[in-house]
Amino acid sequence: MVKKARRAATEIKKFEKRDLAQVVINAAYLVACADGECEASEKAKIEQVLRNQPALSAFTSEINAISATIIGQLDTNFKTGRRAALREIEDVKHDTREAEDVLDVAVAIAEADGEIEPEERKVLEEIAGVLGLRLENHL
Repeated sequence: MVKKARRAATEIKKFEKRDLAQVVINAAYLVACADGECEASEKAKIEQVLRNQPALSAFTSEINAISATIIGQLDTNFKTGRRAALREIEDVKHDTREAEDVLDVAVAIAEADGEIEPEERKVLEEIAGVLGLRLENHL
């Protein structure tokens, strides 16, 4: 009985971390698609950054599937996909550590090409606002 309880607790933790993985990936693609497009080079940088995130280490095999879903939503209708992504991101605002992790990854994506573009900064500010954080503290 104790083994089953431990296994259940482990599965719940994994599920919670998968939710965090989805939120992180949503934030990453929102920033990368800030100008309304997400080019192949941007997607490659996102994949590289995501694969090196400790919070996502248990989900490396799922990153592509989660990413494909998010890209599909953004490509189909950017406005609707953006709204859905922000709702996902909002799910972690009550956990400061997770919220900071999400914003830090989003900033890393924005900085991947050497500078943060004005459109990216606007999206970063929006993500920070949804998370209840100050962007300036993460730049």
